[in-house]
Amino acid sequence: EVLGSVEGLDFDLSVVYSRPGAEYQGWHADGQHISGAMDAGWSRNGWKFDLASAYAVCLFIPLIDLNEEVGYTQFWPGTHRYRGLVGFGKVGEIAGSTYNGICNAGDAIWYDYRCLHRGMPNFSTVLRPVVQIIFKKSWYMEKRNYGTESVVPGNSGFA
Repeated sequence: EVLGSVEGLDFDLSVVYSRPGAEYQGWHADGQHISGAMDAGWSRNGWKFDLASAYAVCLFIPLIDLNEEVGYTQFWPGTHRYRGLVGFGKVGEIAGSTYNGICNAGDAIWYDYRCLHRGMPNFSTVLRPVVQIIFKKSWYMEKRNYGTESVVPGNSGFA
């Protein structure tokens, strides 16, 4: 429902991971705000702006339990509403408005592709793999984060 009707939707599937010894990842959003799209808020003359519709949502499914030792993904909920927060992740930490994605293997976390988040350190001796499924409008092609070539031989689903 967030992305509209099922017609015109597509998805990308990948596995992202953090190696043992990985440090804090910088705050970032995987997807940018679409050029010309409005942030949520109020205009100077009191008119309310509605947030531009989502073009992609991400589903994280960890393949191992995520905890303080192996690490997890930390999210700043609501940041998908305002493009001006990019670069201000530390504010979310100071304000105590972050969500720690500590969960069990097989649990799922959904988030808007524009939401600020970061990977936390991996203090363990094991790899931290997470399945990532990006449900997106068919016109959106993810090229910035994961490249354009499939690791599956013969897969022609990439442009």
